[in-house]
Amino acid sequence: MNATASAYELLELARASAYTLPEGFGGFSADLELYLDGSWHRGRVVARTPGDIELHLAVGRAEPSLEDLLEWPRRELASMLAHRSPRPFAQGEGQYPMRVTGEGPLGTRVELEDPLRSALWVQEGRVRVVERNFPASSFRIHLHAYAEAGARHLPAHFTVTHRRADGSLEAVESFADAYAEVAGVWLPERRQVVRHDEQGLSVRELRLSRHRLLG
Repeated sequence: MNATASAYELLELARASAYTLPEGFGGFSADLELYLDGSWHRGRVVARTPGDIELHLAVGRAEPSLEDLLEWPRRELASMLAHRSPRPFAQGEGQYPMRVTGEGPLGTRVELEDPLRSALWVQEGRVRVVERNFPASSFRIHLHAYAEAGARHLPAHFTVTHRRADGSLEAVESFADAYAEVAGVWLPERRQVVRHDEQGLSVRELRLSRHRLLG
């Protein structure tokens, strides 16, 4: 088997072992607890698709504007839904040429000839590192631990390193995720993000409970 074929198979199998939402998934609703800027806020979320997320929070007069509060949880929930959406491998990363470029403690490095000049490290059938490059920035995700989701798995703890175009460090974020199984569907239950940047240390967290499937 040539290097291109082995890289494709390696990455395809790793992606296939990750949990995805079922076909026809109609979304979910849940109670929401949100920690931002040193305060807890409570409300409700209805999430149908990454682009269709309703958030309702109670905001006091002395607190930040409602839209400022909603921006972060909406972005995080959209990201989680998008990354769990089922998509044929051949229509995603599999559409680009790829090759194995190295082996090491983090697994096998696979480089893609995609617009983001992506590189991924695969170890024991799971993705361990993901690197993406943009014109003005780049990021690297190091997946430290996974949670079992039936016969598949979901990321439980990962670190994201953000860099500027010149390679200088912009920020480091540590993510801790937890999930709840509802009628055989694994939904987000908690996400905590600890961020270190030039402004110092910040902590944000969202918690979801009393999930209900829609549709």
